[in-house]
Amino acid sequence: MTNEPETFSDETSTSTIVWPNDDKEMTFIPGGTFILGGNDDGRNYQPEHRMYVADFFIDRWLVTNGEYKKFADATGHPVPNYEVGWCDTHGYNWDPEARMYPEGKRDHPVVLVTWEDAMAYAAWAGKRLLTEAEWERAGRGLHGYRYPWGREFVAGHCNCKESGLDQTSPVGAFSPHGDTPEGVVDMVGNVWEWTNTLYRPYPYDPNDGRESREATGFRVLRGGSFVNDANVVHCLSRLDGDFQFYNNVGFRCGVSPE
Repeated sequence: MTNEPETFSDETSTSTIVWPNDDKEMTFIPGGTFILGGNDDGRNYQPEHRMYVADFFIDRWLVTNGEYKKFADATGHPVPNYEVGWCDTHGYNWDPEARMYPEGKRDHPVVLVTWEDAMAYAAWAGKRLLTEAEWERAGRGLHGYRYPWGREFVAGHCNCKESGLDQTSPVGAFSPHGDTPEGVVDMVGNVWEWTNTLYRPYPYDPNDGRESREATGFRVLRGGSFVNDANVVHCLSRLDGDFQFYNNVGFRCGVSPE
């Protein structure tokens, strides 16, 4: 199979809009057929295969603490605050009485959010979570690259283990070098991202029930995070969300043009 995807039909792929409900900038991703997955030995993203997605818009950056507060204030939704043994919440818990995010982290991606939290935000904003096929199309660009910026790993292009930050970073801190060809930021590194998709083997089939919002099961996380190294922080990586929340998991949303 060739490493180059088919040509996409729309030349306005760099166009952006501002979504009125949450005032977030969104980038248009033209639909078409692209390469999904890869043939690396022993990986959960085998086999490499071609996939079609329709046009969609994607949030240019992850939902931040400041943006999540607008949602929480408008809806009364509980803010992220947990004390659990399996996750270090220090530095990421919100103040439950003031309903305020940690000091200095307004522009950091919101974490300690469940899939249900992400779905609730998306519903409030009039959006939805991306399918993992849409996520990969946005991350790999028109050329089917392994990383948003190209075929080779560059530590200074994303917030990963090699970067040495060992915590979340403000969204866009690695722009423009780490951006996708369409200008989407932080598609790898910083935090993993919830998708709508149930974790099931490839080949990806959008009609086999894996996109059901009512079905039970683990949902797919994409993109890697600040604790992961170059072997994980790339656009093919998939992780099953076999936990409610974590300190390196957040989300972004999408919408269809109609």
